[in-house]
Amino acid sequence: MTVRLGQRGAPLDTVTRFDPGTWQLVSAEVRTDTGKWVKSTWRVRADGRSWWVVVGLGNALVTVIDVDPRRRGRGDGIVTGGHV
Repeated sequence: MTVRLGQRGAPLDTVTRFDPGTWQLVSAEVRTDTGKWVKSTWRVRADGRSWWVVVGLGNALVTVIDVDPRRRGRGDGIVTGGHV
């Protein structure tokens, strides 16, 4: 994973230090059959760029993507409400 982050030019110190107090939640993925959390995507500003950082089970860093700062995780397949 560290090699891929380096190839993408990701700021390792920032994207590997999860900080929900300053990171913006973009999406959370939950299994519909169990209701259990699977992973979440967060927007982080670092080095003058916006990054989406995907965090999986056990606080594992899944991937980091350099994104346009106006990008939104919305679409027909995105569920934004429901019963818990």
